[in-house]
Amino acid sequence: MNYSYYIAMKGKEFDTEHALISFIDLEMTGLEASRHEIVEIGLVKVSQPNLDILETWEVKIKPERLSEADPDSLKISGYNEEEWKDAISLKEGMATLSEKVKETVLAGWNIATDYAFLDAATAKTGYPLVFHKRVLDVNSYAAGKLDYEWGSVGLFTLSKKLAITTGNHHNALSDSKACFEIYRKLKLES
Repeated sequence: MNYSYYIAMKGKEFDTEHALISFIDLEMTGLEASRHEIVEIGLVKVSQPNLDILETWEVKIKPERLSEADPDSLKISGYNEEEWKDAISLKEGMATLSEKVKETVLAGWNIATDYAFLDAATAKTGYPLVFHKRVLDVNSYAAGKLDYEWGSVGLFTLSKKLAITTGNHHNALSDSKACFEIYRKLKLES
């Protein structure tokens, strides 16, 4: 793997050349990890070097403090009581996620935000996420590959420019898939 597109975070050191990569996207009740909550997790786990999808997973998380939620964030994430009626607790979600991502490389779009929420969820629930100490920010990777000659680019915009079908934008699994497809397209074209 090319480490020039990675940012260092706390985590474990291990060989990443053939390590699995976990593309993760979260939907939250706001942008402050210390105050807001995760309401949805999407995961696309892939192999290396061939980048085959090994697993996809998504789960809705029941928020505990909706009174502190940012209404705009709830609207963006599509949160509504009916679709979240069977949501699980953060503790249950983190227990499952902890097993699914063990000793993988964490990847995502602007991954630092999701990482902050995952770190807060780990502290709250006690379920560790054992990722490599470097994470792959696909936004930075794409910017390096494409030089973003058209200016600042979001996940949805870049997906459209690269002719990648995204599904429901701001759905955690759809955004995880879009992020992975951008990475795969750019990686295989190099």
